[in-house]
Amino acid sequence: MQEFVTVNPVTLLIEAARGLLDGVPDAGDIALVLALSGAMTVVFAPIALRLYNRRA
Repeated sequence: MQEFVTVNPVTLLIEAARGLLDGVPDAGDIALVLALSGAMTVVFAPIALRLYNRRA
């Protein structure tokens, strides 16, 4: 279970936000969250749009 928590995007987002709120932001955490968010958008946005346009 610990391996899943380590690579979970929500956990990474929480750690980055916690660092920002504590006043000690970690650039690595923030960059990783932004990169993962961008990658997930690049992968899933076309799929969602294709499915949406097929039904509409």
